[in-house]
Amino acid sequence: MKNQGNKLMTFRAFSIGFSTALLALACGSDDGNNDNTTEGPGTVAEVPVVPVRENCDTNPELRGCPGAEVETPVAVDPAAPPPRVDSDPAKLARDAAENVLKANCGMCHGSTLSVDAASAKMNYIDNTDELVKQNKLIPLNSADSLVIKRMQDGSMPPAFSGLPRVTQADIDTVVQYIDQPRFWTDFDVPGETCDEVVDFDQLYEAVARDLAEADADDALQFRYIALTNRVTAGVCSNDTSLDRDRQALNKMVNALSTETVVREPFPINDEQTIFRIDLGDYNWDRAIDVVDGGTTLQGGPFTDVWEAIIANNPYAVPFVGDDADDARNDSNTAVPVMFADSMIDVATIGNLYYAIIDVDVNDTLANFVLNDLQIDVAQNLIDEEQLRAGTTKSRISKQDRVIQRDDIEVRAGALWQSFDFLADDANESIFEDPFGFAAGGTEAIFTLPNGMFGYIIADENDAIVEDSDILLDTQQGNNRAITSVSCSSCHASGLIPVVDEVREIAIANARLSGLNRDEIEQLENIYLSPEAFARQIDDDTAGFYQAALSRAKLPLNGVDPVSFSFLQFDGDLDIKDAAGDLGLSSAELEENINLLDPTLGVLRRGTIDRDDFTAVYVDSLCNLSLVLDNQPEAAVCDAAAAALLQ
Repeated sequence: MKNQGNKLMTFRAFSIGFSTALLALACGSDDGNNDNTTEGPGTVAEVPVVPVRENCDTNPELRGCPGAEVETPVAVDPAAPPPRVDSDPAKLARDAAENVLKANCGMCHGSTLSVDAASAKMNYIDNTDELVKQNKLIPLNSADSLVIKRMQDGSMPPAFSGLPRVTQADIDTVVQYIDQPRFWTDFDVPGETCDEVVDFDQLYEAVARDLAEADADDALQFRYIALTNRVTAGVCSNDTSLDRDRQALNKMVNALSTETVVREPFPINDEQTIFRIDLGDYNWDRAIDVVDGGTTLQGGPFTDVWEAIIANNPYAVPFVGDDADDARNDSNTAVPVMFADSMIDVATIGNLYYAIIDVDVNDTLANFVLNDLQIDVAQNLIDEEQLRAGTTKSRISKQDRVIQRDDIEVRAGALWQSFDFLADDANESIFEDPFGFAAGGTEAIFTLPNGMFGYIIADENDAIVEDSDILLDTQQGNNRAITSVSCSSCHASGLIPVVDEVREIAIANARLSGLNRDEIEQLENIYLSPEAFARQIDDDTAGFYQAALSRAKLPLNGVDPVSFSFLQFDGDLDIKDAAGDLGLSSAELEENINLLDPTLGVLRRGTIDRDDFTAVYVDSLCNLSLVLDNQPEAAVCDAAAAALLQ
């Protein structure tokens, strides 16, 4: 029976001992199946450790001991929030990966077993260092890592063990750790290295030739995205390592599309390192406005999406010269080609991302849902056409969460929203009021017209924001999740399963809570059983998102190529990386480094921070391109040189 009018059920669950999940990786299942505080198959019980009490004899530095340094009291603002302790991202990622392996495989291969007692005499499944040593885990190559292969094909845990298959979310947690270059800075990737250099003359020659062969009207819509900087940095064009860059390029343009179809970029060279796109294929030929704090970005509104990306991309430098001029004239843009990774670095985050996928950051999330997706979430709740699940075991949020699903009305697709609770006395628990709660923040995932996912983060006031201090992404320097790369990293394979805790507890306490039959029925229809909820997640993942990935010929599982490329680009550069972005060999860069800003001198012996390199990139490019037929515009070079003198 459906409730009448706007009556919403309110109840309090009694004597509930659940606690909010604390710091965790941004990628991981919300199902709580790997809670390591519970004994049982596939889990590990916590063993209490009895501390040894120190005294002044064993530790004379203890407070109060003779000669101990006296600490100066620090004034603390009682109204200030408790300080947040940030942990090392690599350690957090490693711990998360090892916990997954321990929980799913530790019964037979865990470090608590002796070698003789362990299956196949392997008792180091939760020790990633030993897994690397034994060639069971290959850094930066999850696809060929045996631990991943065995979990993916279901052979581990074996069927006869009676243990469930490892969830894809758990597998992805391990994959994210294996494939993240930031976590393996001391690891040399074996394999072929290439000395191929593709300079800007060669790049513009290829682009100009392709445009010259096109119909004049088509050429105006053509734009080019290149991986040649990665090749020049030493990644062979025929190496599988470059395949992930190709996947990132492909997924990026389709995940930023508001068209109804998926379109693969077209390679214009045999090496497949320069790709052509048609702006119209992704609805990028429309004018857009990018705002920041209510103010239009300088240079806007923009005639199309490509121009907006150029304005935000410090690596999008206009060139002049015979080939560059031809390319500019035929395509009617000052920058007809950009590197894929620098595009990903700016176009997949923040207000530019929102503008590209047609989300108005000056409006609220609720209005976007109502007006753009035409979903009346309040009426759906009354009509019991909405699904929800509540959990205290979220691995990506510091608060309790409610997950809600509604059908998109303007097209086929679904909207999933995650509501994080405010951490205050008024509303700390999902069990206080699972229908009328006050969200402390909201994260929305909705299917784009082509089936890919779009992502939105909103604060406690429902304002659309670029990042979140509730959601955690330990791959970011400040641990804050950012739209959309943190979201796409976490949801690389699709929606993450959630096991509802509200339904069972609420029904068990129905008499104490004073629920009537209609209210219980509403609860049962909205908060589905875990099995039914999981089926809906699988249906939406397979029917929309993974179907779109398949049409784009992208892998359905494993690390997200877009977020991987983002983090790879955003990390520190060695001399090969810097040379690749500048279009010359590392030997040439080292030979001419004295001609450049002194900031780059560190490349002789180490690495440079990406932001520091970006600050001197254009000036360096101008100085190093003097020998080329195609060079950066003089006005751009003058402005870059002047900026360094300030």
